[in-house]
Amino acid sequence: MSLVLSGHRVVVIGGVGTIGKAVSLAFASAGASVVVADVERDKLDSVLTDLSGDDHQARAVDVQSLQSVEDLAQYCWDTGAINSVVYTPGVNYTGNVVDTDWAKYKHLMGVNLDGAFYTAKAFGSLMLASNLPGNLTFVASTAGKRGEAGASVYCATKFGLLGLVESFADEVAPQGIRVNAVCPGNVEGPLLTQLVESVSEREGTTAAQVLDSFVRASAAGRLVQPHEVASVCVWLASPEASAMMGASIVVDAATLSQ
Repeated sequence: MSLVLSGHRVVVIGGVGTIGKAVSLAFASAGASVVVADVERDKLDSVLTDLSGDDHQARAVDVQSLQSVEDLAQYCWDTGAINSVVYTPGVNYTGNVVDTDWAKYKHLMGVNLDGAFYTAKAFGSLMLASNLPGNLTFVASTAGKRGEAGASVYCATKFGLLGLVESFADEVAPQGIRVNAVCPGNVEGPLLTQLVESVSEREGTTAAQVLDSFVRASAAGRLVQPHEVASVCVWLASPEASAMMGASIVVDAATLSQ
């Protein structure tokens, strides 16, 4: 069944990234009006040109700045209420706990977790004040479900993100606001390529061997595609998911089940 979200307005934060762009495309294909927000200002217009329909907007946002996120939220309300928010930004690095790079640690915390809190507070406050139902979806990771050697900081941010989602969902569910998470496995794209290269350097093996191990970690023997994550985000924003609150949906081609 194709979902139709005509009249729906969504802001996709991190909308230039691999998953974020797929989410933006999927919402636009379902008939929604999309506000594409990202720190990469120079790439925003190119994403807009790929969206079906013409009722879309682009805004710059730095999720590491509370003021920037609040400005984005206020802009969205000043130009028409938002029905859904999808938070997709994510960065990664690999390293053992005893070798933690504190600059990278702070960067991951800032993008993966602090920015999610800023988004929850800024958009949640306006949704509550408007007394209208809403939906917030945060793209987490299977790394928020199971720890992994060499991925302590990334896992910590994603475990924390799931804690935020579950707690926030309980707080705002009585007001008709739904909060959920999507937990992708290894998604094909530039971020995974960078991770593969970093892991191969750390482990002293080849990138091809690392990628093969990622593929074989899935029972399906393949990587997850961005559009497969995006379709779940669209479903969560639809009336079909009206009872979904505080959930974390795994999209990993059967990796955690291994």
